Amino acid sequence: MVTREQLKQGGQRAYERGRLRSAARALWVLVPVVLVCALETRAGETCACLGFLLVGATVYLRWRDRRGIHAATAGIEAGLLPLVVGLLVRRLNPSCAEAPLWSLCTGICLGFGLPSGLLLGLRAGRGNWGAASTGMALSIAVLVASLGCVGLGLSAVAGASVGLVLGGLVGHRRLPAA
Repeated sequence: MVTREQLKQGGQRAYERGRLRSAARALWVLVPVVLVCALETRAGETCACLGFLLVGATVYLRWRDRRGIHAATAGIEAGLLPLVVGLLVRRLNPSCAEAPLWSLCTGICLGFGLPSGLLLGLRAGRGNWGAASTGMALSIAVLVASLGCVGLGLSAVAGASVGLVLGGLVGHRRLPAA
């Protein structure tokens, strides 16, 4: 005979497995992105490390609660533009990898990170996200963008990160009065 407590525990385990399975669906997008970045940038170890952080943070946020799902999804979406631009710049101009901190390559990553962060900040402001949710989304976006810019060097990663964070802060604070 099954007791009420055993049924409750079994139901709780099934619920948690379902939440984890739902959170892990992000792997269908993230794993191929990490693999492409590792192959394109020829920085396999760095991409693997960034990918491990990204996958861990994303799955945890998506598992934790609904706000985490929204923050992780918005962060991935915001980081995709700088990621793609970083990969394109690396493909079109491989000499950017040796460029100094104040270079056109850094400016390009910063320039594409800024509007992505701005859109993320506006989305967070309209959704009445708190500072923690906005910070989590920006962190995910920085990790995604870093995957694409890592092949251009640390200065490009810094440029994309600064652009995303500045844009996110400005967008979150600059909402039109409703």
